[in-house]
This record gives sequence, structure tokens and C-alpha cells, in this order.
Amino acid sequence: MSGIVKTEALVLTAYKWRDSSKIVHLFSADHGYLKIIAKGAFRPKSPFRGVLESLNHVELIFSQKPSRGLQLATGVTLLNSFFHIRDDLEKTALGFTVLEIFQKLFPVHEPVAEFFQYTVDLLSALNRKETLPVNLFLWHFLLQLSDTLGFGWQLESCLKCRRSPEAFPLRLDLQNGGYTCRNCGGGESSQGVWLTRPQWESLQALAVADSADLPGFDAGPLAQLRPDPADILLRHLRYHTETPLELKSLKWYM
Repeated sequence: MSGIVKTEALVLTAYKWRDSSKIVHLFSADHGYLKIIAKGAFRPKSPFRGVLESLNHVELIFSQKPSRGLQLATGVTLLNSFFHIRDDLEKTALGFTVLEIFQKLFPVHEPVAEFFQYTVDLLSALNRKETLPVNLFLWHFLLQLSDTLGFGWQLESCLKCRRSPEAFPLRLDLQNGGYTCRNCGGGESSQGVWLTRPQWESLQALAVADSADLPGFDAGPLAQLRPDPADILLRHLRYHTETPLELKSLKWYM
């Protein structure tokens, strides 16, 4: 439907178009992936100047016409620039990793309002001034992402016998997103990644944690997991989405 639309959005990427305008890719709360043109964005007195930058959380007003590939921006308000994320290299790497994932895994014009709000809340928590366990935020984001895309991890019980574990270690099944207990063939003698009791309990707790609780979460057991939990969770995503997910931003600190 054509008309003037207002929505919150995260700016994913932007590049110059012609002399003074900018083409911007965003992920919005109500309209999913958007491509807009902000005319005159590089002019000194433009209301778009300095606002439509990657990672910014904005309120966008645009003229929508479904037949157009590029929608026309008519107004924008900066809601949060996540200044303290940009001031820290590891936090910046995570922030831009989130943007890369949105570009790779979410189709054009498909809104996921709850996950959009979750991502804003996660970035807001990461934006705190103090040093935070950035890897923990990444693991949480990847767990929530898998769940949103429809193939979340099953960590409460064994994938085969559906019982809670009685003995450890447990073998992680990266394709099916869960674990196999020792009675069903999991354990140190099995090939693949395996979990100790503290690692299983920590991963299970992380999957259901709120983003606001992450600064105080004990990441110790998962930090000892090899391969790194981010690599494990990305393998699971690659398998289900059939997307390479070679994330340039992630290489900044991994």
C-alpha cells in the first residue's frame, strides 16, 4: 500500500549516490528490510546528515510505493547512536556483526518485530560504559537468532531419548541443535563437540536469559568450550540457512 510510513529501524549500511544523496539499507520494526534513498543527505544543512549512519537506531519516515525498489526517505530522527559501543573495538565488532547478519539472513520486506526489539535491547545493554563480556552477547544473539528463524536449540533433554542427562559429558549435535546423552551414544568417546555439566547448565541458562541480565552472567564455563561457542552456533546457522556467513566484522576480535 502506498503512503507515508513511520517506523523504527537500525541502519545497516549506506553509500553515496550521485553528488549529494545516499542510498541506505535498514532493518525496520514494521517493514523488515528496507532500501531507501535520502536525497541531499550530504548537503551541510540536510536533516539526514550524520543520522543515517551504520548502527544508528532511528525513527524513519518514508514515502512507500510497493512498485519501487528504493523508497524515498522524507524524515529521520536519531534515537540512539550507541556511542559506547563505537568507543570500544570489541563492542563495535559485535555491533557490526549483527548488522552483517541482518543483511545476509533476513529477506527484503519481512518484518520480525520481536527480534528487532530484542536486538535494540541487546545493543542498549552492550552500550553500557563499563567493560562487558562481549563474547557472551554474541552467543546470546546467535541463540536467539536460531530460535527466531525456526530452528532453535533443544537443550533441556536428549534429542533421542527425551530425558534429562544423568551422566556427562554430552555430545552436541550441531545439525539438529541439541545434545545426545551418554546412554544414547554421546560422550567423550564420540566424535564432535561435547559438553561438561557446567557448560551444559551455562548454555541452557544463556538460551533463556534476558539481554538485560547478560552483564552479570557467568560466562566462565562456556569460555572454556572448544571450538568457541560462536563458531559452534554459526555452524548450526550455516547448516540450516545454507548461507556461508563469513562475517568480516567478527574477524576483528576472534
